[in-house]
Amino acid sequence: MHQSSSKRFENLGIPGSTDADILEAAHRLVELHLTYLREHETKNDLFDVRDLPASKDSLVNAFRLTLATENRTHMRTLLLKAGMTLAQFQENIGRPMIVKSQDGHKPNQVRRSDIDAAVARRFNKALVQLGEERARLGRVFQDAMRIAGDKPLH
Repeated sequence: MHQSSSKRFENLGIPGSTDADILEAAHRLVELHLTYLREHETKNDLFDVRDLPASKDSLVNAFRLTLATENRTHMRTLLLKAGMTLAQFQENIGRPMIVKSQDGHKPNQVRRSDIDAAVARRFNKALVQLGEERARLGRVFQDAMRIAGDKPLH
């Protein structure tokens, strides 16, 4: 049974929206994140989700939808790479956590003995969460890319 577009998207909090409206909103959110990435040097550092230009869930969904509807393989690859940066944004990080400097040395050449144990535990926990989030986003985005790859060409 075919549902109207507005009925299908009621759960997204956008009643009355068409598929085109939803896709346009997704593209705007993706562009917002791409602009953020251009304006901020994220490297491999960890950031608080409050630093994102929109909620993390909405950005993940926007990338998912954009990946699923993108026909060009090279664009999907670029979108995947940009979407995966969302793993670096986590709850309760506070100030950015510097993972390593560009030259690969530890920030400020801090010796392990100088690191407070609580800070080290917090950092290690954040790194574990980063790995888990990368795996989760990888699965979500790969599923979306599979949908795009399975679409018949018109």
